Amino acid sequence: MVSRRTLVCLLAIGLVALAACTSSGDEGDFVVPTLASFETLPTALFLTENAPPPGFATLALDPIDRGLAARPGWTYAVTGSFEGVFDATGEPAAGTISVQVQANELGQARRVVLEIEGRAFLPGEALLRLEGVRFSNDYYTVDVNGQCSADGGEQPGGAAIADLSAGQVIGGVAQALPTGHRQTLDGLPAWQYTFAPADARLPAIHPGPDGTVTLAADLWFAPEIDAVLRYEVTAAVSGVHLLWADRASSAAVSGTLVLRYALDAAALDALPNISVPHGC
Repeated sequence: MVSRRTLVCLLAIGLVALAACTSSGDEGDFVVPTLASFETLPTALFLTENAPPPGFATLALDPIDRGLAARPGWTYAVTGSFEGVFDATGEPAAGTISVQVQANELGQARRVVLEIEGRAFLPGEALLRLEGVRFSNDYYTVDVNGQCSADGGEQPGGAAIADLSAGQVIGGVAQALPTGHRQTLDGLPAWQYTFAPADARLPAIHPGPDGTVTLAADLWFAPEIDAVLRYEVTAAVSGVHLLWADRASSAAVSGTLVLRYALDAAALDALPNISVPHGC
């Protein structure tokens, strides 16, 4: 059994690694080999009649939350779940994840609450809830026992949690094109976009030598705010490791991973009230 302290250390190391992959775009990034396409794209006339505003015919959306740092404030959530089996034993494998992120860019403040459960995502059976807060270069971390520590960014844990982003979990899309479908989401006109398999990046999935991934995705973008409103990925996987699970061969899983990104449009440009956690 892995102790909670060890899990937190492993998670911090994993977050640092994910951050490096997200920012550098090195060969550790996983390119999805197969994308389950949307229904056959409509005719050229339909696409023309339902095209997004000028300037949004092709989008670069990697990371998926790109551009938000230029806004005064914002809030979004990344949630996910996995159901399947461990390949080595056939035993059930499951996991859930929730990442709630708030930022006050004017005040240089950020708050992240991370909750993870399940052996599919973590070594052991632990439920982890970690909170990270950043004010400029000062970091504060609330551990699984509710104890707060101020590390000033000198230790990896505080920085890794407080700076965790959607791009480190759900990734992004290098190039997306409109499908011609549109609807109103959260009071904003939104267009659906699709993309080629090689343009998807999913850092949550680490395939083994014979690992496979089949991806279906739904992406909605609001030109009025120049941001993704919704992004949902459903991945049928085989022979992969997920997030921060043990990389031993016995921890490889097969099943269905679902990840969702949702921007809180009502809170966009509002300044969230972020304070030093209790006890620090």
